[in-house]
Amino acid sequence: MALATPTEPPVPVHLLSPKSLPLVLGEALAPGIKVVTLTNRSGMLIACAGEAAASISAIVSSLWQSHEKCEGQGGLGCLLLECEQGRLAVKAVGSFILACCSDSTVPFGLLKAKVVALYDFLLPSLQNC
Repeated sequence: MALATPTEPPVPVHLLSPKSLPLVLGEALAPGIKVVTLTNRSGMLIACAGEAAASISAIVSSLWQSHEKCEGQGGLGCLLLECEQGRLAVKAVGSFILACCSDSTVPFGLLKAKVVALYDFLLPSLQNC
């Protein structure tokens, strides 16, 4: 007589509709935050919320790849930059790159908090892509 072995509960799979991605990214938009983008590693724009996303996606991809090659991801895994046009927070989500661009009035802490919150939400859906 064989003993029945308990089976582990199935791991929930989180699927995110491509149509809902801009809505999810749009949750991070606030006064001073201009655009939020999700790109692949080659710079192709996957989804965005805000303005001027196409030009930002290619720049972000290049910056993140340079960051990984030269500095590594660091303890925080988030790249924060200040430019003439404003501030930028970049974080990898699986094989994708998430970026949040703001003007200089938005504190870096708030900008990073927005990126990390989106990362936490998107990771279950994007980690296996």
